[in-house]
This record gives sequence, structure tokens and C-alpha cells, in this order.
Amino acid sequence: MPLITEKLITLKNAWMASHITDAEFPTPLSEQGLHLYQLAHSELSTQIIDSIISPTESSLTFYPVDCHPLTIRYALVYSSYWQQEEQQQALVEYLTQIMFETDENAQLYVGFYNGKPAATGMIYTDISDGNKVALVSDIHALPLSNQAQLAQDMEQYLLQTAQQAATTVVLQK
Repeated sequence: MPLITEKLITLKNAWMASHITDAEFPTPLSEQGLHLYQLAHSELSTQIIDSIISPTESSLTFYPVDCHPLTIRYALVYSSYWQQEEQQQALVEYLTQIMFETDENAQLYVGFYNGKPAATGMIYTDISDGNKVALVSDIHALPLSNQAQLAQDMEQYLLQTAQQAATTVVLQK
């Protein structure tokens, strides 16, 4: 794994963990959710994206997560990645602890399908050797009949968005 990819993943994972590890009184359920998140992400692969296919018409409407109600929707959709209800509850507890500051390197997104939250994703950016680099990750869609298409729409949107702002784009999935 190239050094830039390793650095981005380490920084993103540290940011994701900080919402629990830096909390004064994290709940046991949120700590369990963090553990499940970390475990799932340790098994993902990465690739540097050289070119991005022009996106087709998307069935999603995309919103950056910039308030707590969208954080809740992000958590509810992303937690559906896990099959067991108690794991989903732990992930919701964990992910709803995410707090944003104006200068964050991370930007979460929720994709709405027919007016309802249906897909998630994240772009984490950093500066490396004077260049902006981006990691696209946490792509997931609800288990609907068009789940694969929704996830692909989210992936294409995030890759295009990241490419507009960064010289190097890495995809984690």
C-alpha cells in the first residue's frame, strides 16, 4: 500500500475514533460501535483512482452532512451494513457521536432516493507534499432492490467531487 494511502487511512480512522476516544464519558454501546467499525474497515482494500468515468444520471440527491439530523440519517443508513440488530444499534450509537467543526478534513454525505436517505459516503482530505489528497470511503446503500446502483451512484459522485478538489484520489471499499 503506497505511503499516501496508508497515511490517509490512518488519519481518517483516527478522526473517526476521536469521537469516542476523546469523549469524556463514552457509552459502552458507542465503544462497541467503534470496535465494529474498525474491525470492518480493517478488511477493506484501496486503489488509487487515475481517471473517473463521467457520471451518468444519478437516482440520488446528495447532501453533505452538516447538522445533527443528517448525522442521524447517515448513521441509520450506514449501520444497515451490519446484519445483526444489536450491532446496528451499536453503530448508530457510535456514529451519532460524530461532531463537525468548520475546518474538518472529513465530509460525510447522505444520498436521498425518492426523498428518503438511502446511501452514505465520506471524503477525507489531507495535504501531502504540498498537494491535496483525498480518500473516498464508507460507501454503503440500504439493502433495497437497487442497492448496487445506489452505492455506485454514491461512489461516482464522491469520486467526481474528490477529483475536483484533490490531485490524488484513493478509493477504499
